[in-house]
Amino acid sequence: MIATYGKSRSFLLVGWCMAALFAGAGAVVLWLSTRIGPHLRFSGDVSLLPMVGSGALALGAAIAFFIWRLAASQPAFHLYENGIRASGPDGEHVTLYRDLEDLYSFHGGGIGYRASPGAPWTFIGSRIRRFAELSERLRSMQIKHRGEALQQQLQSGNAVVFRYVEDRVAQSKSMVASRNLDFPTCAIRLTASQLHIGQKSIDIARIAAIRTNSWTEKSHIVDVDGEVFHKIHPSAVLSFDLLQALIARRQQSA
Repeated sequence: MIATYGKSRSFLLVGWCMAALFAGAGAVVLWLSTRIGPHLRFSGDVSLLPMVGSGALALGAAIAFFIWRLAASQPAFHLYENGIRASGPDGEHVTLYRDLEDLYSFHGGGIGYRASPGAPWTFIGSRIRRFAELSERLRSMQIKHRGEALQQQLQSGNAVVFRYVEDRVAQSKSMVASRNLDFPTCAIRLTASQLHIGQKSIDIARIAAIRTNSWTEKSHIVDVDGEVFHKIHPSAVLSFDLLQALIARRQQSA
């Protein structure tokens, strides 16, 4: 066991404070409705005050219940030396880092991972305590363990495959980070000496840099002549950090 990441206390605190704010305002309005008289005048319709107060109380209770349900539905994550375990209301499952094929990074925060295209996605969001630390560790573990396995495949003369979704899908996730990732994917093939995207290919030795601009939401693969070989949304490529690490490793080996 390396670390355990459970529910975010700050998420619960903010949600419950908002619920308490509405409930408190409703209670004050209800109390004031009983004090209307010679010493406390109200120019509006007094009969509306109990309705407003009760509505605010109900809204506060609804927010508190919604926050509790969100937190209760969020699994806890346990990092081990060789894999990650998610445990929650729907049960638990373990994914070994070396088998973690797809890791999707939402542009606005949050990640999803799965062991294979046929496996269900597991999502990690801001409702998890120390989310940024967990996200960084999971990426690092995937690069270390799966990166080593894929490097051995490349050295044996085999190609490895990465997947990406269309840019319009990744852009839509930047605006509305829904957890639906069941979209068609295209393949990126990496061999010991070349990178293949669609009908294009480039020698790994000719890749000068992979530049990402967060403002324009574009990543550019630039060759040694300064020409753009390919551009894509940075969130479109699944396990993009692993792909970049493998390319850098092949260049160092060469």
